[in-house]
Amino acid sequence: MSTGPAEPRTICLLGGDGRMGRMFRRLFEADGYTVTVGDRAPPAAHEALIRAADVVILTVPIRETVPLARAIAAYLKPRQLLSDFTSIKAEPVAAMLETPAQVIGCHPIFGPMADPTGQNVVLCPARPGPWLPWYRAFFERHGMQVAEMSPAEHDQAMAFIQGLTHFINITFAKTLASADTNLEHLLQVCSPVYRIFFAMLCRILSGDEKLYGQIQMSNPANVPVVAAFLENGESLLELVRGGDLEAFYREFQAVADYLGSYKEVARDESNYLVERIREYLAERSG
Repeated sequence: MSTGPAEPRTICLLGGDGRMGRMFRRLFEADGYTVTVGDRAPPAAHEALIRAADVVILTVPIRETVPLARAIAAYLKPRQLLSDFTSIKAEPVAAMLETPAQVIGCHPIFGPMADPTGQNVVLCPARPGPWLPWYRAFFERHGMQVAEMSPAEHDQAMAFIQGLTHFINITFAKTLASADTNLEHLLQVCSPVYRIFFAMLCRILSGDEKLYGQIQMSNPANVPVVAAFLENGESLLELVRGGDLEAFYREFQAVADYLGSYKEVARDESNYLVERIREYLAERSG
């Protein structure tokens, strides 16, 4: 069975007319590859592009990825690499494995930007053939940090990194709104460290509700993680309601111990961010 070249000539981005697709088209073309783009038309309209490509990457929304992988299966050959840029991996990778192509799931853990240097990418080599060294080298050449893991490991990690983090921020904002809180008054008494929290909150809430909704609903690992968070929150709330300081101290110390030496690293990082936001606020005010 032919497994194709380890270095592509032509890369087809299906859904490549979106912002992520345009960003990666620019990066691939900067490396000298020919890039073809399939828009949101039915897959049959792009049969010739798919058959001619060495690498086919699906860059469509989460819920469109699995149907698209199945729709193009008849156009793929074992020599080709099929990948995706979806933020969940178990279902898309399983669907891509139903095709005859080589398969590496991919999740760039960032949004469209001018320079992705320093950003993280996860690769899930499900049936990589000879393609993994090339794919990994491409991201590293553009300054990205690459981690390899199974689709299940990826989705479990994303339940915390994306699912729970987004849930916490959306719930926090919903709590502010339901209490009809005066946001300006809160910001007047925020130290720089809390301004950073509000900045991250608004960064998420300034995003695409369809993307964030699909991230919440499409990863089955999210539900048990969020449920555990709510249970832990209720348990901690009972200590606060009961005024049990000693029990609160023990809980606090237990989770602090869990974080271990990372606390020192994170404190240095947060000190840097606090100083930068302090300088930014001072410059903006005067």
